[in-house]
Amino acid sequence: MSEDRTQPASKHRRQMARERGQAAHSPELTAAAGWLVAVVALGVWGEGLTAALIALVRSPLEGGMAIATNPADAVSRIRTAALTVSAPLGMILGGFLLGALAAHQAQVRGLWAPSLIAPDASRLWRPGRGGGLSAQLERSAWAIVKALILVAAAVWGIRSQWSALMDLGALEPGPAASAALEAILAPARVLAVLLLVVGLVDYALRFARFEAMLRTTPQEQREDRKMIEGDPVARASRRRLAQSWRDPTPELLAGASLVLLGDAGLAVVLGGGPPPRKVSIRLVARGASGTSIRKAALRAKLPRLEARALAQAIAALPRESSAKAAVRDPLILSRLRSVWPAD
Repeated sequence: MSEDRTQPASKHRRQMARERGQAAHSPELTAAAGWLVAVVALGVWGEGLTAALIALVRSPLEGGMAIATNPADAVSRIRTAALTVSAPLGMILGGFLLGALAAHQAQVRGLWAPSLIAPDASRLWRPGRGGGLSAQLERSAWAIVKALILVAAAVWGIRSQWSALMDLGALEPGPAASAALEAILAPARVLAVLLLVVGLVDYALRFARFEAMLRTTPQEQREDRKMIEGDPVARASRRRLAQSWRDPTPELLAGASLVLLGDAGLAVVLGGGPPPRKVSIRLVARGASGTSIRKAALRAKLPRLEARALAQAIAALPRESSAKAAVRDPLILSRLRSVWPAD
C-alpha cells in the first residue's frame, strides 16, 4: 500500500491530522531550544544566583545563629531568603520554559490541543503501529546515535574542566563559586549547540516520516479533492457562471459574425449572414456597455466595421422587429451586402 501512495498530502488529510493533534515535532529540538535559552539566562543571572547562595550560607555563620522566638520573624526570614534565591533562579527556569514552548509551537505551527493532555493508555502501545520493522530499526539506530553524542559531549565537558574543578577546593567561597559557574558554562554552551544540531536533524527525520504518513494514493487524492472542492463538473459550471457575472460579453458574443460600430459608443452585434443569408441582431449596446462590447470583440478577433449610419439604422429598427432578432428590411440588407467583409 505504501508503494501506491505517490501523491502529496491533501488539504483534507492535513486538516484531519491537525484535528487529531498530529503534527511533526521533535522533543529533542524542543529541549535543545529550552536548554539554549537557559544557558544564556545562566550567563546573565548566574552571578546573581551564586551571590545570593553565598550570602544565604554566610549570614548565619558570620552573624551568629539567631534563634527567632516569634513565629512571624522566622517566617519573614525564610521568605526573604527564598525571594533572594528565587529571583535569578526563576529567570533561568522561566527562560527554559519559554524557549521550549516557543520551539514547540514553531514546529507544530500554532497547534494547541488541550484535550490531548488527558491520559490515554492506548497511546502507549497499539498493535500494528510503528511503521514496520525497518522503521523501528531506523528509530532505534537514531536513538543510539543521539545517546552516543550526548555521552561523548558529557565526557568531553568533564575532561576539559577537570583541572578547574580540582582547583576549586583551594579557593575562597566567593571566587570558588564564580570559578564553578565558569566551569559549568563552558561545556554547557557546547552541549547546547550539539543539542540544537541533533534536534534539527531529528525534526527533519520526523517531518519526513510525517509527510510520508500523510501521502495518499491517486484515488484518495481525488476523493479528498472532491470532498473539499465539490464535484468537478459542478465546480466548472460555477466557474462559468461566476465568469459570466463578472464579464458577460464573451457569452453575448457567442455565435456573432460581425460588429458594426457607430457614434457615442454604439455597437451592433450581428449573427449569421452575409446576405442573402439570414442576418440576426444579437445585441445593440451604447455608452459603457457598447465600449465593453467593442473591447470584447477586439479580444475575440471578430470582424468589426465602422458603419455609423448603418449601425444607427439597425439600432433604430422597431422594437417588435429587433425582438425577432432578424433583419428583414430589404434596404438595410442591401447595404449590409455591400459592406459585409469578404472574409
